[in-house]
Amino acid sequence: MTMREILSKSDLQSWLQCPRKLWLEHKKPELIPDDDGGMPDRRITDGNIVGEKAREQLGRNYLWPPRADNPAAAAEQAKKMLAEEPDKPAVEVPMLYQGLYTRADALLPEKRRYILRETKASTLKLKSDEVTPRAPEEHHLNDVAIQVWTMAGWGLPMARAELNLLDSQWRYPGDGDYSGLFRQLDVTGDAKALKKDVPRWLREAKAVLVGRMPKVVTGKQCADPYECPFLEYCEERDPPGPEHPIELLPDSAGKALARKLRDTKGYTSILDPKPNELIGTQADLYRRIQKAHRTGKAILEPGSGAELKKLPYPRYYFDFESIDCPIPRWKGVRPYEHIPFQWSCHIERAPGRFEHEEFLDLTGNDPSRSCLERMREVIDPNDDGPIIVYYRAFEKNRLEEFGERHPDYNKLLQQYISRLVDLHPIVKQHCYHPQMEGSFSIKKVLSAIAPDLDYEELDEIQEGTGAQAAYLYATMDPKTTAVRKADLESKLRQYCRRDTWAMV
Repeated sequence: MTMREILSKSDLQSWLQCPRKLWLEHKKPELIPDDDGGMPDRRITDGNIVGEKAREQLGRNYLWPPRADNPAAAAEQAKKMLAEEPDKPAVEVPMLYQGLYTRADALLPEKRRYILRETKASTLKLKSDEVTPRAPEEHHLNDVAIQVWTMAGWGLPMARAELNLLDSQWRYPGDGDYSGLFRQLDVTGDAKALKKDVPRWLREAKAVLVGRMPKVVTGKQCADPYECPFLEYCEERDPPGPEHPIELLPDSAGKALARKLRDTKGYTSILDPKPNELIGTQADLYRRIQKAHRTGKAILEPGSGAELKKLPYPRYYFDFESIDCPIPRWKGVRPYEHIPFQWSCHIERAPGRFEHEEFLDLTGNDPSRSCLERMREVIDPNDDGPIIVYYRAFEKNRLEEFGERHPDYNKLLQQYISRLVDLHPIVKQHCYHPQMEGSFSIKKVLSAIAPDLDYEELDEIQEGTGAQAAYLYATMDPKTTAVRKADLESKLRQYCRRDTWAMV
């Protein structure tokens, strides 16, 4: 079997997401955006960090087969290592069967069989009782099923299959003790049920690669379960669609209504439905959006300023930037808990008279206390000035989490929470411009009402995930120079300041 005839587990996962994605990865890899040496990819970075921590949980006495350019040679060498030391756990184990190459995150010996353990940089999702695990994600089960099939064909007996997931309820106790970080979810039954489909997946994936580029229209699969690097390329090849697609209806309820109208009525444009067909709790919003796209003009409903005019001075326009590391770095923090490392605050002391204050901690130490102390200096606990935000839930959750970790600040934080004023619902209830394209994100709103403040004019940090990547690059990457760190600091300040000025 030649190298060209061998597919990897990643190849099958790409095919399951979108056949064209697999074809492009093999036929046109040059279309994948280059890593320009700037921001690290959060998904890849998180996966590497979680994988390293999972291996630490196995102790130091485990097998780690060396990588090899030839998959067949790597698999044979790994099988030999397992046979020579069958009582040792093994990590990153290469396996090959019928042209499918996989690497098992961990194989743990148990009574002459092996536990197949697949680690993911995801938390174990729980039901509302916060005890019972939810059903695992489909692409995670597919991943395990591919390995179970390969493992069986490779001739290795399996005791069971597990997903190794982060425990979202666990808090880091400090002192390097990560013993409770992971929870294992037995998925043996699910993986075995899917195992029978793997040969078909493999055949059909191989068939894609010997044919022409598959005809695919962009859609949900372009971001589920992962963002596709070929989206722009594929969008250019989509057939012409309506100028005002019905999918502009916002939020999950709007998307559901759009699907229903498309499936039952054949509507493709938001201009197609009669006003009485735009139903639901947000019917007025849907009709406002339809009217704006029909006329091409912005709509500003009466009364939009009434609520704002009631607000006293000073007014604090406030925004957090936070980091949510999968592996907590600071005592008392949960996996993926958002820890603010930066904020911006424009203060309007009197109508049209502004000051600006900010906070940014790039030391890599826990920024929480210094963040709170700086907030107390800037946002006067003794005045009634509103703290104006965009999406109240985010800032509220961060303040509540601060209170859980730092109860000595809880009284102050509860006072701040009571003063939060959310601009998002005010915009949503009164304002819409066709340029917003069905979105009420602050960036879309700003591009419509103040295009001179477009976020795209900013450099490499233009959204929250970019800010997170900048933080990681500035605080965790040993290759980051002092000059580069100073550059990132300047860009982070500029980005966060833009958020609060956008609210103004």
